[in-house]
Amino acid sequence: MTPAVNPEPGTRRGWIWMTVAGFAAHILSLVFGLQTAGPLCGSPLLPQSRAAEMFDSQRHGTGVAAECYRNIDSASVPVWILMALGIGLVLTGITVRIVSIRRPGDGTPDLTVVPQD
Repeated sequence: MTPAVNPEPGTRRGWIWMTVAGFAAHILSLVFGLQTAGPLCGSPLLPQSRAAEMFDSQRHGTGVAAECYRNIDSASVPVWILMALGIGLVLTGITVRIVSIRRPGDGTPDLTVVPQD
């Protein structure tokens, strides 16, 4: 009698790909989050726009700093969505792995069942 073998080896390694995709999405969100939102502006993850504020104070009411902060706010939405997606994929991949380890029927004997004589 041969032990049951999982016919789909891709399902055994699917959690790895999901976790890798999550880490890739998270790194991609960091790369996009550190790009500036415009000239004299900060980035979504580092929103300090001191150059725009100084320009605005010297030119009395040009509104450059306010426009910078609006650009940063609109650019931060996709960054945070991508970051949340990455974290969600990593957690889902780890959860799938934990569930697949604890699930009987993968060819390993179920130690909770006591054989009766």
